[in-house]
Amino acid sequence: HLLSYLYYFVSRNSNFPAMSIEERLESLEKTLDNYHDEIASVRSKNAELETKNTHLQDKYLEADEKISELQNLIEMNGNDVTKKEDEVDGDEGDGSTPMTPNAYTFLYTSELFSGPSIAGMVTCSIQYTVFSLFLLDLLNTESVPPGVAALVRVVQVIAIIIAFLVETDTLTALFAVIYREGFDEMANSFNGFAPWKYYVANFLLGGQGLLGKVVAFYLIIFADNVFDLLLNFTAIMFISELDEIVCFLAQDGYVGKKAEALAKQIEEVKFPRRPPKGILRHVHLILYGLIIAGAFVAFGFVAFEQASQESLAEFVKVQFGDDVDPTLGLFSGCYEKNITFTFGGWDSWDSRVQYVRTQPDRGDGKFDYCLDDGLQTWVFATDQSKTSCDENVALRSAEERSTSFDLLDAKGDQWLLETGNTISEFQLNEIDPDRVEIECGNISLEGEDVCLVLTVDADAVGFSGSHAWSRTFVMLQNSKAEAVQFYQHPVFIGDAAGTEGYELLFFTGRRWVLASASKLLTEDSNREDVIALFETSNFWLLKLPTDALSYLSEAVNQGNDRGTPLGLQWYNARYADGVAFPFADISRPVDGSFRCGKCNSRTNPCLYEGICQDDGTCICSHGTSGRLCEIKPLSDGVCNPFFNTAPDEYDGGDCCVATCSKANCGVGEMNFAFGQSLQRNGTGFPNCNDPSMVPLTIYLETEIVEDAGSGFASYTVELHCEEADTTPMRVALDPSIVGTLNETVYVDDKAGSCLLSFIGIQSWTGLNISYQIMDGLDSSSDSMLLMSEENNITTNGRFALPTVYSRCLKETLAGVVDAHDLYTGSYQDKAFARLSNETTKFANCSSNQEYLIERYALVALSTTEEAPKSWISSRDHCLWSRVTCDGSRVVELAYDGNTNGALKGSLAPEFALLRHLERIHIDRNEFSESTIPTEVGTLSALTMLRLSSNGLSGAIPSEVGNMIALIYLSLRDNVLSGTVPTEVGKLTA
Repeated sequence: HLLSYLYYFVSRNSNFPAMSIEERLESLEKTLDNYHDEIASVRSKNAELETKNTHLQDKYLEADEKISELQNLIEMNGNDVTKKEDEVDGDEGDGSTPMTPNAYTFLYTSELFSGPSIAGMVTCSIQYTVFSLFLLDLLNTESVPPGVAALVRVVQVIAIIIAFLVETDTLTALFAVIYREGFDEMANSFNGFAPWKYYVANFLLGGQGLLGKVVAFYLIIFADNVFDLLLNFTAIMFISELDEIVCFLAQDGYVGKKAEALAKQIEEVKFPRRPPKGILRHVHLILYGLIIAGAFVAFGFVAFEQASQESLAEFVKVQFGDDVDPTLGLFSGCYEKNITFTFGGWDSWDSRVQYVRTQPDRGDGKFDYCLDDGLQTWVFATDQSKTSCDENVALRSAEERSTSFDLLDAKGDQWLLETGNTISEFQLNEIDPDRVEIECGNISLEGEDVCLVLTVDADAVGFSGSHAWSRTFVMLQNSKAEAVQFYQHPVFIGDAAGTEGYELLFFTGRRWVLASASKLLTEDSNREDVIALFETSNFWLLKLPTDALSYLSEAVNQGNDRGTPLGLQWYNARYADGVAFPFADISRPVDGSFRCGKCNSRTNPCLYEGICQDDGTCICSHGTSGRLCEIKPLSDGVCNPFFNTAPDEYDGGDCCVATCSKANCGVGEMNFAFGQSLQRNGTGFPNCNDPSMVPLTIYLETEIVEDAGSGFASYTVELHCEEADTTPMRVALDPSIVGTLNETVYVDDKAGSCLLSFIGIQSWTGLNISYQIMDGLDSSSDSMLLMSEENNITTNGRFALPTVYSRCLKETLAGVVDAHDLYTGSYQDKAFARLSNETTKFANCSSNQEYLIERYALVALSTTEEAPKSWISSRDHCLWSRVTCDGSRVVELAYDGNTNGALKGSLAPEFALLRHLERIHIDRNEFSESTIPTEVGTLSALTMLRLSSNGLSGAIPSEVGNMIALIYLSLRDNVLSGTVPTEVGKLTA
C-alpha cells in the first residue's frame, strides 16, 4: 500500500523534479528504509506501554478491593448511627431525604443571574403572570353560575381533591421553610447557596402553589358543565407543574450545560431526615390541612347558595311581541321567582325555579325549564297548571341550554311559538329590588306632567266608524276619587255617553285599546259597572266577544311607556279566525292621536295665544276652542286673519272665493272698496292671500252731469262667475265720489263665464261710468287689459268677461310672450288661449317650461300659416305630423305644400323659440306677404334651412350669418330682393 501511494504521489505531483528511473528507484529504497526504522521504533514503544498497562491494572484491582472494604465499613457504621438516632428520637429510621427537583431549587443553589438562576426566574415569572391574568379575567368577566347539574357538582368535588393532592408545591414550601432539612448539606454542596435565597425561593414556590389553587378553585366553581371544568382544570394543572417540567428538561440538557449539571447534582444530593419531636413534626400538614378545609368551606358556601337559588333575580319584567299572536301581549308584565323545592328536600339537583305572574288580572302565565329528553330549554306557558314540557306551551326559547339555571340567560334568544314562528321585540329584564314597586305597581299619577285629560289632535280627523267617537277622554275615578287602573295604567272614559254608551280607553300590556262599554258589558251598563269591570281580579280580556275592541294603538315597549297613550299612532282592529284578541291592522291607520288636554304653561301650553289658567283650563283666542284651544275655526265661511296662512290652507279656504265652500262665504267681509269706506258691508274677499288665485283689477272712471235730476244714495258693482256660481265682489258705492277708482279682486285660476254688473244706475241720475279690467295687480307692469268699455255707462248693465288665462302658464311664458299681446285677439293671444285650456295636463308648469315654450311656438306657427287643414291637436306635439323630436325636443320642422296643400299666411318669428331645431324643410307654399324672419339667426344648432318655392319676399336677413352650424341653405324660387348678405361668408360649417 505504501508503494502504491508513493507511486501515485510521484505521478500526480506536478512539482516533483524530473529523474531517471534508476534515481527514482534509489530514492524509493531510501524512503522505505526510513519507514522500516520508524515502524520498529513504534513497536518498541508499544511493548513498553503494554508493560506499564499491565502494572496499572494490577494497581486498579488492589484499589477496587480496598474501596469495597471501605464501603462495607461505611455501611456498617451508617446503620449503627441511624439506628442510634432513631432510638434517641423514638422513631424508626427510613433513610435519607433527596432534594425536591424543581425550577425554584435553581434559585438558591446557583449563582445569581447564572443560567440555572435565570431559568428559575423565568419559570417563576411565567407561572405568576399566567395565574394572575387568569384570576383577573375570572373576577372581571365571570360569575358563579346560579346553579349546576348534579354531575357537575360531583366533578367539582373530585377536581378540588385532585388539585390539593396532586399539586403539592405549597406543602413542599411549608416543609422546607419550617424544618430547614438539609440546610447545612446544601450550603456545603452548592457554591451559590445562600440562606436568603433559600427562603425567597421557597416563599415564591409556596405562593405560586397557593395562587394556582385559588385560580383552580375559581375555575371549578365558575364552571357550569363538565367539559369546561375539566378543560380549564387541566390547563391550570399544567401551569402548576411547569417548575417540575423545567427541571426535568434541564436534566436532559435542554436548558443549558450548567443547568444540566446542576439538575443532576440536585438529584444526587441527599441528606438525613431530622424531623422534630411530637406534634411539631406535623405542623406543615396541619397548615396545609387548614388550607384544604378553607377551600371546602368556601365550596360548601357556594354550593349552598346555588342550591337555594338566592342569586337568581327575584323579579323579571317581560315584554312579548304580538305581531304573530296578539294574545301574547296580554301576558307582558312582571314575574316573580317561585322556588318549588327547599334546600335538602328537592326532588332533583337539576331542578330549576319558575317565574310566575305577580298580577292576577294579567293572566296566569309562568316561565319554567323543560328537562325533557328531546328538549332542554326555557319555555313559557299561559296556564300555570301545565307542565314545563307540555306540548301546548305558548313559547319556548330557540336555544337549548342544558346547563342553564337562570332565565335571564335566554333574554337574547329567539322565542318560538308552537307553530315554529318567531316573535319579535321580546324583552326580558331583571328588576332591581328597589324598583319593584315602581316597575310592577300602578303608574304614579302625581306631578304636573301627569295628564288627566286626553284630547284628539285637532289637525286629525279622529276616530270614525259606526258612530262619532268622543274627541276628549278623562281619567276614570272610583267613589274614593282614586284613579281606576288596569294593567297598572289609568283607564280613560269619553267625556259624554252617547247612543253607544260609554267609550273606554285602557291599556292591555302591549297596546292601548279603544272600545265601547256596551260591547264589554251590556248596553245599559252604568259608570259603576265599568269601574267594577276594571277592578276585578279576573282575567277577562280573552273572554270578550268578537269586535268588542274597535281600535288599537301602536306597540308600547318598556323603554317608551309614558303611562298614557299620548302621541301614539292608532289602527283599526282586525280579528282573525280562532284568535280571541285582535291584531292592529297597520294597513288601516287612524288619522288621529292623543295629546294632553290639561294645559301647563311650561310643558303643555294653550295653543294659538290662548291663556292657561291655574286649574289647567284655557281661555282661547282667535275663535279657537277645545281643551287646549286646539280646534281652529277653519272652513266656517268667515275669513280668520290669524289662520290665513299656507299651513292652515288660508283659513281652510274661507279667505278666497274659489276655495270657500259655505253659503255665507265673503258675506259682510268688505267694508272698504274702490278707495272709499262703504256705507254698509259688502260681499268680498279682501284678505285673499292664496297664491293660486288670479288678481283682477277693476278701474272705474266716474262723473256726474251737473244739470242732471236729483241725486241717489248708492249704486252696486258686482262681479259674479256663473260657471262656479261664486261672487268675488258685490259692493254698494257712493255716487258722489267720482274720478278714477280701482279695486283688486281675486278669482279662481281660469275663471270663466264671469259678469261685471252695474246695478242701480238710471239715466236720470246723471252718473256716467267707463271701466277697464286688467288681468293682474294695479302696480304690476305685467298687467294685461282683459276688457274695457269706452262708452259711458248711464244705466244698469251686465258685461261678460273673457275666460282668465292660466296663472301658471302666464308665469312660465312671461319671458316669451308679451303681456300686451294677450286678450287682444292676435295670433299670440290665440296660441296662448289654446295652451291655457290645455294646462290641466301640466299641473306644474315650471317643471315643463321648455316643453311649453316649444308647444307655444308650434301653435303660434300654425295660427299664422293658415294651413288648409290643422296639423295640431291635444296630443303630445312630438306626435304631430310636421314635427320630429329627439326625446322631447323639437329638432325638425317640415311641410310640403304640394302634398298637404299650400300654406297662405306668413312665417311667424316664434319658430326661433325652437332653439334645438336642426332642420327646417318648408317648400311649395304661398307666403306672398311674408319675409324671412330675422330671428332665424338665433338658431345656432340649425344645419339645414330649406325654404324653396314659398313666394317669400324681401331681402335675405344678414342674421343668416349667425347660424354657425348651417351646412345646407336653399332659398330658390322665391321673390327675394336685394343682394346676398356678406355675412353668408361666415358660414364655414
